[in-house]
Amino acid sequence: MSCTNVIVDSERGSLICLDTGEVIEEEQILLSPDWRAYTSEEWLRRAHVGSITYKVHDSGLATEIDLSVKRYRESVKNRRLALLQRKTRVDKNERKIVEALTHLNQMSALINLPDQVAETAAMLLRKIFNVIQPRVDKLKILALASIVIAARKHGIPVRVREMLARFGIDEEEYWKLISDIYFKVDINEFKAYIDPRKYLPNIITNLKLSQKAYMLAAKIIDILKKEGFTEGKDPAGIAAATVYIASILVDEKKTQKQVAEAANVTEVTIRNRYRDIIDKLNIIVYV
Repeated sequence: MSCTNVIVDSERGSLICLDTGEVIEEEQILLSPDWRAYTSEEWLRRAHVGSITYKVHDSGLATEIDLSVKRYRESVKNRRLALLQRKTRVDKNERKIVEALTHLNQMSALINLPDQVAETAAMLLRKIFNVIQPRVDKLKILALASIVIAARKHGIPVRVREMLARFGIDEEEYWKLISDIYFKVDINEFKAYIDPRKYLPNIITNLKLSQKAYMLAAKIIDILKKEGFTEGKDPAGIAAATVYIASILVDEKKTQKQVAEAANVTEVTIRNRYRDIIDKLNIIVYV
């Protein structure tokens, strides 16, 4: 009688029929790992190869030598092998990209960037690196630029000035590199439009404005989008300017300096966007 309810006994390499208890076949070749893991952490630690990732220069395909062995002689041997592996794993020509990816991973961890976004940033960094070949002192800037572009690609609003201050990067150097990237590298697949409305909740909260101000600012942005006035403009600047206008119109006025600090943009940005908005929408504001 044929058995349709078969299980594999991985301990003995046998096929067993659950209905009758009959051992159908013995000494099967097992394709499972040659080690055991009883927790997910232990699995990750003992696995020979991790998943493919762009965040590591060799895509995470290198074998990790187990350093958890408790026997002294094997432990010493494995540590020597691990040290030798680290020295030979990175080619001399790859050291710069390894350093750039290290900066990217550190920044991603500090700002709790989702893994999917970090992977996109790493992919973008590699593409930019191959075209521009930045100097060693520009690698940190390259890492941040990749993170900002990738975050916007995934619809995550990021404040560039806040990131620059956090990681101690010169603003002029950053924008110079961004200019080179857009001029020299084809990154159309990574470009994305961020809706300025995504910046509103944070700005409104920081200024302690009412829901009425929020709704009016969102409505102004909606009209700007329909008319095509938001294209090519910094979404954070547009959001800040609309909040400034809304605060005046609902009689909860905030100064340009207060809004600039809440939105982490410059007063000049708010002033320029403010003038554009009131001119294009024919809004009359009595200051």
